[in-house]
Amino acid sequence: MADTTYLGQDLWLGFVADNSGATGAGPFSRVDLQAVLNTGVSPRTYDLATQQGLANLVQSLIVRLMTERGELAPLGHPDYGSRHHRLVGEPNTVSNQNLVKLYMIECIKQEPRIDSIAQITVAPGPGAVNRDKVDVKMTLKVTGVAEPLNLVIPFSFGGPLS
Repeated sequence: MADTTYLGQDLWLGFVADNSGATGAGPFSRVDLQAVLNTGVSPRTYDLATQQGLANLVQSLIVRLMTERGELAPLGHPDYGSRHHRLVGEPNTVSNQNLVKLYMIECIKQEPRIDSIAQITVAPGPGAVNRDKVDVKMTLKVTGVAEPLNLVIPFSFGGPLS
């Protein structure tokens, strides 16, 4: 297994499904910092868990895609995030699917740990009932990693995924 420590480390956000019954909650709509038992010290204590390597990169990409471009401008990061959020409420047309694809490409290209986007497709979501939903399937080449990284990002033109 290759050394992927250069991919960084961050707090593990522990993305969880929102089962509160709130409309529009999706699989990445809530985070819950995870605590782990630190048995290497005495007395034993709990500490916040971290993500390293590829898991950290995937978490970073999810957060980047969840963030609307310009949302972090007051903090000095005006270009961080994605513009695909602007398409919520628009019809699920080929033209708008291509815009989702373009906006996600723009967003992923911001990530310096990604060498290239090998493939990206937008396909209708599962089932005829979900006509406003699409899946964005990406194959990414990660710097220093031989195997490609495959991601499937759900998007709903009708609003947050349920």
